[in-house]
Amino acid sequence: MGHAEGLAAGGEDPGADVHYISPDGKQEVVANSALASGNLMETWQASEQNARQGPDYWKIRLTEATFRGWPAVVWEYTFTITGTHWHALLVGFIAYGKSYRIGTWYQSDIETEALKTYSVVKDSFTVL
Repeated sequence: MGHAEGLAAGGEDPGADVHYISPDGKQEVVANSALASGNLMETWQASEQNARQGPDYWKIRLTEATFRGWPAVVWEYTFTITGTHWHALLVGFIAYGKSYRIGTWYQSDIETEALKTYSVVKDSFTVL
């Protein structure tokens, strides 16, 4: 099983990973898959514990959800790298024995445009 996204920029390896960085470097979008193992929320909680070590990390939410009917986790947070404030929004879900992640990291000053780009990717994401 693979996946397909509507954003065909950046490096692409069908069924595994798509990574896009905007031309100005103010947004990254990633979509990837791996074999599902363990509890998705527990895995993301462990990642969140590690993220707390980062500069100015602030968790907005880490919650169970659904994505198109599949069990999912949504993680939203902010952080700072070399004085630049970033916002992250990720959704992870399990479908057909695979774990999928669709995420974006963007600088706060482009939030409106960044969320539009992220919506295109999320809305066009297809589990094959």
